Amino acid sequence: MVGFDEIVANKYLPCIREAINAGHVDSYSVIDLESERSTIEERIQGVALKPREVVYLPGSGAATQQTQPELIGAALKQLRLPDLPMKVYIATEVRAHEAYLRYCVENGIDSLVEKPVLAPLVDDRFAPSRITEVMQELIGQAGRTGAKHSVMTLSRYHGIYNGELLRSLEERVRDWQAPVTSFHLRAAGGVWNLQHEYESRDDHPYRYGYGMVMHGAYHYIDLAVQCLSLNKLVFPDRRFKLEVSSFGAFPTDQHLRIPNPTASRFEDGQPRWPDAENLAHSFGETDITATFRLVDVASDRTLTVGTLSFEQTTPSIRSWQDLPDDVYNKNGRTSSVDLEAQLSTLYSAHVHCYDVPRGLNADKIDAFARLTTRANASLLPEERYTSVKMFDGLFHSDSKGSSWRTGCGGPRTGARSRHTCCR
Repeated sequence: MVGFDEIVANKYLPCIREAINAGHVDSYSVIDLESERSTIEERIQGVALKPREVVYLPGSGAATQQTQPELIGAALKQLRLPDLPMKVYIATEVRAHEAYLRYCVENGIDSLVEKPVLAPLVDDRFAPSRITEVMQELIGQAGRTGAKHSVMTLSRYHGIYNGELLRSLEERVRDWQAPVTSFHLRAAGGVWNLQHEYESRDDHPYRYGYGMVMHGAYHYIDLAVQCLSLNKLVFPDRRFKLEVSSFGAFPTDQHLRIPNPTASRFEDGQPRWPDAENLAHSFGETDITATFRLVDVASDRTLTVGTLSFEQTTPSIRSWQDLPDDVYNKNGRTSSVDLEAQLSTLYSAHVHCYDVPRGLNADKIDAFARLTTRANASLLPEERYTSVKMFDGLFHSDSKGSSWRTGCGGPRTGARSRHTCCR
């Protein structure tokens, strides 16, 4: 494991334990930075399943992008067990992914990397235009070694989005030959960082130029792509292009967007950056909205229209000024995701997944979901005009990026549903 943060310790170690108990894995070891030694050792003391060995590499959080291949190679050589295959799980902050992934690809070592796969930096600034170039290079190299490289995309095992929504849409698109003609998604992250935290935080560091899209919205972009790809079932031989127009808000906008009486309670009521106009795009975005259309290349006719909204400046549960050291949800985020897909004039499926804080100090968060469908039941007698399913007993903690109990191997049946229909 390259990187041993709270997510690895709390969410992924149970999977490792199950794999060890089943005989699939012998043990696990950890690679992290020397600057994090005390934090890592304290975290290891708090977990039941201890690593076989820990190797600390020189460097600090700000220097992870420059980790040298020879240091990575020496660490992996030290950790390798004789006569056993090695698999590397890359769970560092995203800007450090590329160095470890590149080493695994070039040396034929199986790897699993967190999503997003990489965030190329040029002069310490996020350079999104290089993503395609670097990915194509790595994919080309990977094809020559025979090693297996995967991306951690747990949202694809989401029991509501993938199990209840996409699967039912796919069946109807195929059976009716009805394309997805509109798709609307709004993901509200409920994240509240203070202005100075955009400059100081090393986890999710906006100061490097990447923001909401690289801090969780990629799960929902992946979901949108899965839904739009259903149109291939209707038009397998046509080429389509996606046209997008978007607007964003940035940390430098925040003093205008947070009510001053509330911000002042955190001593954050004054604008931190007077020259905000020039600084806006040096930070990653906090919120971004986009309108798109999917258009047939040959005829220039529009097939699908829609909107995507990825926002963090939404209701939070933060009530503390200083970030706690031992809490993963440091900035009080609470999630609400609203999605609707429509199949022309025949059918619509609308999902709302949302968090509900519980407990005296909102120290527990439950997740719920509602699935509403509408259909032209006069033409489709097997359908109902409207139906509503409610789901509770959902747990975020079992899967990063998921609102259903996914654990290590897909949806469990622990969630409960209540179903009402109207004809």
